[in-house]
Amino acid sequence: MTDTHKLVAERTAKIKLWEELGFPGYAQKFDRTHTAREAREFCEKNDLRDTGDILEKPKSKAALAGRILQFRSMGKLAFLRLRDVSGDFQVCLARNILGDTMKKLEKALDLGDFCGFEGEFFITKHGEPTLMATKVTPLAKAIRPLPEKWAGLKDREACYRERSLDLMTNRETFERFRLRSKLIREIRNWLEAKDFVEVETRILQPQAGGAMARVFETHHEALDHDFVMRIAIELDLKMAVAGGMERVFELGKNFRNEGMDPSHLQEFTMLEWYAAYEDLETNLQWTEDLLKTVVQNTMGTTNVEILNADGKTISVDFGKKYPRVTFGELLKKHAGVDLPKVTEKELQTLCVKKYDLPPEEAKKMGRGNLLDHVFKKTARPKLLQPTFVTHYPSELKPLARPCEDGTSESAQLLVAGWEITNAYGELVDPQVQRKLFEAQAKAKAAGDQEAMEVNEEFLKAMEHGFPPMTGFGMGIDRLVALLTQQPNLRDVVLFPLMKPE
Repeated sequence: MTDTHKLVAERTAKIKLWEELGFPGYAQKFDRTHTAREAREFCEKNDLRDTGDILEKPKSKAALAGRILQFRSMGKLAFLRLRDVSGDFQVCLARNILGDTMKKLEKALDLGDFCGFEGEFFITKHGEPTLMATKVTPLAKAIRPLPEKWAGLKDREACYRERSLDLMTNRETFERFRLRSKLIREIRNWLEAKDFVEVETRILQPQAGGAMARVFETHHEALDHDFVMRIAIELDLKMAVAGGMERVFELGKNFRNEGMDPSHLQEFTMLEWYAAYEDLETNLQWTEDLLKTVVQNTMGTTNVEILNADGKTISVDFGKKYPRVTFGELLKKHAGVDLPKVTEKELQTLCVKKYDLPPEEAKKMGRGNLLDHVFKKTARPKLLQPTFVTHYPSELKPLARPCEDGTSESAQLLVAGWEITNAYGELVDPQVQRKLFEAQAKAKAAGDQEAMEVNEEFLKAMEHGFPPMTGFGMGIDRLVALLTQQPNLRDVVLFPLMKPE
């Protein structure tokens, strides 16, 4: 029997000790009066210094519940560290109050157990707010021990695989995910104030669309048909706008069957919104306002410390005006590439010789993806402060309104080399859209696995008429990682997908 199995057996046996005390191994309910934070605030607002008369002159009645993370026995006294959603709080057990029950409790309770305590607040001579327990109610036995040194898991992979333990023992992790929740709430508040309506669209789709990416495939048994998991929310939201829902947004999961790195996951959360009768200029103004508002309300300031690509801390101010620069200007400056003139063949040669692209991969990629590869290798890492990069090649943005010079009405907001938002003046002409889809389909047939296909469902809806509109997309995981100084997106995804052990 391994040490862990032995401990599990010993802890399981202790459930009988609970039953002898009159409690089941797993309770149904406990009525608490305070969270840890509320208890601490109560003690700080009232004069509850320990004067030795806690029983003779009761000052408060309270009930706390949580997980036991520390247990220090000192003979006639024992001190416990209790943790709940709001933080930690100290509980004191005294032999002269609990009598013989205290000795039995010390044997029956383990680190990790959930327990309820009723009693009276006081502040120790060392200034620690504490609950003097007059009644102890075991709630749920933890039969598997916590990680050694309860102060926290340190192995990063273990944190991803056992997030519940990471949350339990690493308070910084816990607060990071609370911040993520707050940020999403602030985004919703901003959108609702602009009269956007939240909707939910398909995750399983007959055909992928809205982005250039490889797909995950699955088979629907009842319909006996192969489907894909969506790679973007875009097409369904645009069709909703065409149906009369003039301002819509969705916060949802996308799935792209691509390579993994610290800034890319195959399953990720996106915000997309679309607004009828507005253009790209309005979109960029809204993007600035959205980020300034959300960062201020979430972080308490618009000037935040983030990590750059080298892992060094830099100061970024989301409150200033975001400068604008075109894709072509950046490509010319950092790679010496003339966007209007460079050919697909020249780009293939450049990417193979200078930018680490295998020859067989270069041959499969269309001109747009080759340009994007050069951009990501040269210009993008140098954009640290919030910057709008505009006028991407139309090959890269086949759903955006094309410009006469071969670029598109598009913009990305980059911060510390990370793409944070996408914005478009949306293409609403079905004839132009069909030609762009057909060009994409040709690239896909030539081997570009990330190219799009002709989507007849979307084209049919477009042929019924789309209003002028602008659209926006933002990766939630990336924004949270940026604001919390996390170098890996897995650190801001509650349960990231891992290869089974």
